[in-house]
Amino acid sequence: MGIYSKKLKNTGTFKTKKRIFMKKIILLIFLTYMTTCLVKAQQDPHYCHFMFLQPSYNPAYCGTEGMINAVAVNRTQWAGMTGSPNTTTLSVDAPVNFLGTHSGVGLTISNDVVGYEKNFLAKFAYAYHINVGTGLLSIGVDAGLYNKTIDGDWQFPDEPESIFGGKTRKMVFDLGAGLLYKVENLTLGFSSVHALEPEIDFSEDGKTYLARHYYFTGAYNIPLANALLDLTPNVIAMSDGNTLQFDININILYNKKILGGVTYRNKDAIALLAGLTIMNDFRVGLAYELGVSKLRKTNIGSFEVMLGYAFMPERSKPAQKSRSVRFL
Repeated sequence: MGIYSKKLKNTGTFKTKKRIFMKKIILLIFLTYMTTCLVKAQQDPHYCHFMFLQPSYNPAYCGTEGMINAVAVNRTQWAGMTGSPNTTTLSVDAPVNFLGTHSGVGLTISNDVVGYEKNFLAKFAYAYHINVGTGLLSIGVDAGLYNKTIDGDWQFPDEPESIFGGKTRKMVFDLGAGLLYKVENLTLGFSSVHALEPEIDFSEDGKTYLARHYYFTGAYNIPLANALLDLTPNVIAMSDGNTLQFDININILYNKKILGGVTYRNKDAIALLAGLTIMNDFRVGLAYELGVSKLRKTNIGSFEVMLGYAFMPERSKPAQKSRSVRFL
């Protein structure tokens, strides 16, 4: 009887270990699928409202509008899919006169959740402005802390038990730099984030790193015969050195208050944007993104909400007398 009971106990232990092993295999397949889907987005999150969050990925944008800008965007990606990304970013920038030089400062706070993984970033930026001919050249750097948390209590879909149990986190120093040139209605920017490619070592749980990303942005305000309309094409190209993703956007602003736009992301999605400026300072924006890849069958699309506030600081003048290509 004792031997039989021992056999049952061993058999139960074996079945339990086998079940845990199979759950991990299934989780691995699920995460591999998610990672494959995220390849087009690189390691960093992206937004339909990218043209309003430019200081968050290019510190050279800070202060170049001559206004204090605060923008918050929340993105729910692939709504309806378990473990889908949800990201919130706050970006604030302002012009300053530092030691008699035209400059800009900025702050970015971002929280990104993808399944079992949570990423938090907080960084400060500084930009130095130089008048070059009729245009403005800005050189910027940013530095901050990046915290990655692996949530072992995260539950696999349709499973009541967590896979690993417990949480592990790691914080690293992050650094970025960028350039911006503005002349009349044209704005061009180039930047790199995660410049040092910091390694995140979780010891026995494995390790990863923040891949260096490169961003190129361009915007041009097209003068129209109708003075109530502003037409602005925007483009952003992102690469980690292995893959390339780009967004092409066209925004139309009516009477400086009502915005409508459309964005195409190569081989990934099409987005519609709408926005409204209230009392010349406060603005609200919405975006709906519909996937064009095979992934569209697994969700109902992606949604974004943007809130912004912009105002001219007292005793401050714009660093450049050119029309803003951002929605103000």
